[in-house]
Amino acid sequence: MKIVQTNDVKAWLSKASQLSEFTRGIGGPSDPDADQELGIPDHLQFLIRRLSSDKAEGVALDAFDSIPFYSLCRAFFLPLSMLDPERAATIFGLKIATPPDTAAREALLADFLNRNIGLTLEEQLGCILGDVFMGRRSSVRRDSLVRLLMSLKLMSRRECLDRLTQVGDIAVMYAENRPSLKSDTPLTSAEVIRTLRFLPDAGQTTRFRVLRSLFARCGKLEAYFLARLLLQKAGLGFDYQGPLIARLLAQKFGATEEQVSHAMALTDAFKVANVLLSEGVDGLRRIQLQPLVPVRPMLSGGMVADIEDSELPVWVERKYDGIRLLLHKSTDTRGSVLCGAYTRNRGDWLEQITGIEVSIRNIPATNCIVDGELFGTVLDIEAGARPASVYEVYASLQGQAAIPVNLKFAAFDLLYMNGMDLTTKPLHERRQILMGLLAPLQGRPLAIPISVSEGQMAQSKDDLNRLFHHFRAQGYEGIITKDLKAPYRLSTRDPGWKKRKPEITLDLVLLGATRAVTTKENAGMFGSYVIGARNSQGGYDIVGDVAGVDRVREMEIQREIMREGLMTGQRMERPSASGARPGVALRPYIVVTVRFEGIARDQVTGALSLRDPKLVVLRSDKPAAEADSMSNLEEIYLRQRVG
Repeated sequence: MKIVQTNDVKAWLSKASQLSEFTRGIGGPSDPDADQELGIPDHLQFLIRRLSSDKAEGVALDAFDSIPFYSLCRAFFLPLSMLDPERAATIFGLKIATPPDTAAREALLADFLNRNIGLTLEEQLGCILGDVFMGRRSSVRRDSLVRLLMSLKLMSRRECLDRLTQVGDIAVMYAENRPSLKSDTPLTSAEVIRTLRFLPDAGQTTRFRVLRSLFARCGKLEAYFLARLLLQKAGLGFDYQGPLIARLLAQKFGATEEQVSHAMALTDAFKVANVLLSEGVDGLRRIQLQPLVPVRPMLSGGMVADIEDSELPVWVERKYDGIRLLLHKSTDTRGSVLCGAYTRNRGDWLEQITGIEVSIRNIPATNCIVDGELFGTVLDIEAGARPASVYEVYASLQGQAAIPVNLKFAAFDLLYMNGMDLTTKPLHERRQILMGLLAPLQGRPLAIPISVSEGQMAQSKDDLNRLFHHFRAQGYEGIITKDLKAPYRLSTRDPGWKKRKPEITLDLVLLGATRAVTTKENAGMFGSYVIGARNSQGGYDIVGDVAGVDRVREMEIQREIMREGLMTGQRMERPSASGARPGVALRPYIVVTVRFEGIARDQVTGALSLRDPKLVVLRSDKPAAEADSMSNLEEIYLRQRVG
C-alpha cells in the first residue's frame, strides 16, 4: 500500500510541465497545511486524494501533464461546437472560422483520437461525446450551476434568472463572469477531465468547493465549456453517433467496423476502447450478450405512412403508451436467481417496480432477456376501464397516482434464452420461441402479469388503417409494424420498425417564451413557447409547451414578438428535465397551429394538457380571439376517452 506524503505530492507537481504555474497565487484551499506548504487549490487536493486512494501504487508522475485546457477548448471543443463566428465574437471576443463541414469534423475527430495530448483514450472519447463522466450521470444540473454562480457573483436568484432569460445559456453567464479570455495560470486538460470524472462521488459541499476552485482558474472560453461539460451537453454539434465512433476506433486498432459496432451495442464506447487498448481486436470476442449486462434496445426508425407496397405484408402490433423495459433473468449452477428490469437508457428499475421481480422469476427459463413494455389500465370515472397514459404509469411507480393503476407487462421480443443469443434470428422465429416460453404464465395470478403483445399480419394499406383504428378504439397509442424476416439490431433505430400514432391539430396562442439554456447556439433565439387556449372567462389557460421548429419560422415568431412589443416584462418559470427554465410572459397575440398526439388530464387538478405538441405553422391570418378554446380540448379529450 502506498502512503502518499508531502514529498510525493511535490514530486508529482514538479513532473507536470504546466503545474509549476498552477499553484501560484490561488487562494482558498480547504486544507491550510497544504495551502501553506504547497499552495494547492481545492480541485487538485480533491483529485490527488481520489487518485491516491484509488491506486494502491500511487499516481504516475505525469498524472497531470497534458495540454492546457484552454488549448483543448480552442482547438477541439470550439470548432466542433458549431458556434457561429458572430456568436463566438460576442461571447469570447474571439475571431473564429466558420464551423467545419461533416468531412472536416470527422477528420478532426480522427486526428484527435490519434494524438498524444496527455489524456487516456477513454478521456478522449469522453471529450468527443461530451461525457467526461464516462457513462455516469453528472451530479451537477443547471439549477446547481445557477446557485454556484449566485455565490460567485454575489447576485440574487432573480437577478441570475433575469440575466439567464436574456442570454439563454448558463454557460454564457459563466463566460461573462471571467475577466479575460484565458487565465494567466492555466489549467491542464488532465486535471479538469479527471477532477470531473470523480465529481459524482463527492458530497454537495465538496462539489461546490471543487467547482469554485475550477471556475476561479478559468478564462472565458474555459468557463464556457466547463459549464457545458458539467451538464453533459457540451454542444459539440456531435451527439452520440455509434457508427462514426465505431469507424474511428476500428481504424485506430485495425478492427472491422462491424466488430466494434456490435461490441458497443453490448456495452459502450468506453468499455470497448479499454478492451481494444488492453487486449486488442481479439478481446472484442469476450463482449457477448448475456443476462444482467444492460443493453440499449432496438427502436423504431420510420413511420407507417412511408411503407411501400413492396414492403407488404408486414406484422402489426399494438403500440402501448408505457415504459420500455428489458427483463433479465440469470440462474447460476446452484439455482440462485438474479433479476433485472432495464430501461432503454440501461437503468435498472427492478426495485422501483413492485412485483416485477416475482414475475421475472416465474419465466420458465434458466436465463433470458425479454423485451417489452410496462403499461397499465385504470378505472376512469368518465370512460370506465381504459389503458393508462405513460404519465399515470410513472405516477404509479412514484406512489403519486391519483387513481390506482393496474400494471402489466407486454412482451414483444426475445433477445436471449438459455445460453443462446437470438438477435441474429428473424423476428418470426424469435416470436415463436417467445410465445412458447411465456405460454405457461397465461392466467397465473402474478403481481404484474406478463403476456405476449397482440398483433396481426397486414396484407395491404387498408389493413394497416383498419388495425390502427382497432387499437386506437381500445384506447392504445397506435401501431408499430415490423419485418418478420429481420434480425434484432441492438442500439439501433431500425427503419424496419415503423410506428403510427394519432395526430390532431389546434390553433393556439403563444403565452410565453423560454430561452434555450443548453443546446441552442443562435443568439436571441427562444428555445420553447408556452401555448394556451381561450377559456370561458375571456382569458387563456396554459395547455403545454412547444419547441420551435426550423430557424426560419422561429425567426418569424421572434420578429413578430419584437415588432408588436409582446413581451410584458413579467417573468415566468416552466418545468423541464434540467430544472425550472426561465422565460418571459407574452401578450396574447400570436396564433400557431400545433400538432399533438392526445390530451391528458391531471387527476388532481383536472387541468388538460397536450401530449407531445409540435409547432406546425404560424397563423398570421388569425387573431388570438379566434384561437381554439378549452371547450375544444374538452371535446377532443372526451372523444379519445369514450370514442
